[in-house]
Amino acid sequence: MSAASAGGYGGAVDELEASFRDAMARVPAPVTVITTSADGQPTGTTVSAFASLSIDPPMVVFALDNRGGMIDRLRASGRAGVNILAGHQADAAIKFASRHTPDRFADLDWTLDHDLPRLTEAAAWLRCEELEFLPGGDHTVVVATVVSAETDGDSSLAYHLREFKDVRPQR
Repeated sequence: MSAASAGGYGGAVDELEASFRDAMARVPAPVTVITTSADGQPTGTTVSAFASLSIDPPMVVFALDNRGGMIDRLRASGRAGVNILAGHQADAAIKFASRHTPDRFADLDWTLDHDLPRLTEAAAWLRCEELEFLPGGDHTVVVATVVSAETDGDSSLAYHLREFKDVRPQR
């Protein structure tokens, strides 16, 4: 077991960051692709900081890196699609996580659902409106109201110990 503190020394902060990352790697996380349309163009990014927030009304919460352009695009559109990836979609997760991929939708099956990009093979789809943006350190937390939800299949993609995992019910 290792420990670190944020007190006093630059090295301690670096050590805390590394220890924090290691601790969070032990928490299995869902893998989603958050999408919207900006200026008529589909855009999306991989997000694993995602969770349900409320049933009544149905709401979700996710966090976006402040260094990316997705926050501005979501603010402009006021809407988001949440593609909860299926177990076989690790390649899509990697593609949407890359900052250097010019057309993240190339070679993927997708469609528009109420003008939001939807990956057709995703395990679940949420159409969200009424987005609220909150500061969260080096990320922005987005609270979104779900107006439509659909599922397909029982395999989901998770990220655990820095690896993608195909999660399925045990039979």
